[in-house]
Amino acid sequence: MSPGEEIRPIATDELREGLLRFLEGVRSSDPRELARGVLDGDGDLPAVLLEALPRLTQTLFEAAKVILERMESMPPEETAEILAHSLPGADGSAAGELINSLSRLLIRLHEQKPSVMVEERLDFFSQAIKTVDFGKLRKALNFQAVDRLEAVRREIELLGDSPVALVNLFSVVAPAVNQALEVLKSLFKVLELPAEAMTYALLNIIEDIHWKDAAQVVNGVATLVVNLHRGSYILGESSLYTSTTFSHVASDFTQGIDAPLLAEALAALGEEGEALVSALAEQALQNEELLTSFLEATASLANAIIRSLSSFLEATASLPEDRIAGLKKALSESLEPQEIANLMRALLLLSRQTALLGERPTPLRQELLGVLRDELYSRFTPQDQAQGLNRVLQALNRRMAMAPSGEEAGLDAFLSGVNRVELERFFKTSALRLGRILASQPDLAKVFARGVFTVFQQAIKGYLTGWRGRRKAGRR
Repeated sequence: MSPGEEIRPIATDELREGLLRFLEGVRSSDPRELARGVLDGDGDLPAVLLEALPRLTQTLFEAAKVILERMESMPPEETAEILAHSLPGADGSAAGELINSLSRLLIRLHEQKPSVMVEERLDFFSQAIKTVDFGKLRKALNFQAVDRLEAVRREIELLGDSPVALVNLFSVVAPAVNQALEVLKSLFKVLELPAEAMTYALLNIIEDIHWKDAAQVVNGVATLVVNLHRGSYILGESSLYTSTTFSHVASDFTQGIDAPLLAEALAALGEEGEALVSALAEQALQNEELLTSFLEATASLANAIIRSLSSFLEATASLPEDRIAGLKKALSESLEPQEIANLMRALLLLSRQTALLGERPTPLRQELLGVLRDELYSRFTPQDQAQGLNRVLQALNRRMAMAPSGEEAGLDAFLSGVNRVELERFFKTSALRLGRILASQPDLAKVFARGVFTVFQQAIKGYLTGWRGRRKAGRR
């Protein structure tokens, strides 16, 4: 074709006839010899073919679509015969050689003139930037996104009208996941290289990464966060401006939430999670290493959940009384005290068992007992404690009155374990305080004096009886 010669568009009939002759030639020729015979030699056919490649690719896609549509109407036997003859015909080595040729081309371009591809791409992009109306592009992209999402929404609604179609689509998920797992399993099996080879390759990859650039990326993200935070204070005039935005977001979000449905969903997730954890725990008990890892993961997850729950409950407890009153029913009906008690009992039991392995109590046990002690002290006033002591004294007196004479073994065992030094120290440190209390309550002082005198009398009597017994035994 001479320069300046105009190319006449070919008619469809002529193109069909030419394509038929071309395909007949392809069927009767060797692919390698055919390609080299057509493209080798002088002429601009390779360049024209390369420029036409995008449109040619699209044409092939459309042709494949037409062919598949035609094949749908063929008898099954004929379709199967065509596929049986056509599918094995491709040569995989040609695809490999194509990739090798492309790799060599890109390497040569980069070695001889590294910037050529970059410059060409930048030139193309620069021309596009100068020509594009970004206002219209923004609108077009917005409209395109809306149209696509609307189409997807309507397609989903149509699927909802056909449960069978939906079920069939979902049934594809399991085989696809299974196949993906097989691929990953094969991949990791292939990656089972010698330790030194894998380590060397991995370390080379790590060293080749530009970590200074990665640090700059981190710095950029940090700068963005700091700037947003500072801007929030500036816009809010020394208070966080984002709090207003977050409040609006939270308000709109919570207004659209179906609260009972969300509560039911969370409860369902909790129950399903409980079933999963129970199943995993049952298996983990049979493997000590797995049990340790499982317990660590469970403890870490529990810490996160407990922290979130504690923050939520603390914030709830700080609400006004009129609002807390409305939560009483929800707490009484939702929380299961027995489950909480079981958790505390299990933690104390586990902590006690682990404490047997060491000399000091575990921090977990100390914290649990400290929280329980503080809660008891805050819940029971001195008057409550006095009432409790009264009930203990009544029960003790009834037991001593009903017990036969001589059954002091339990009391004897109890007193045998009392630290004498600490008991004497208790009497010394509490005598002065007790004196001040009895001075303000004469009736209690009389009862206490009579009780002390009786105890003192019986103690002297017991001491003398024991002394005489030891003396007689010494004489023998």
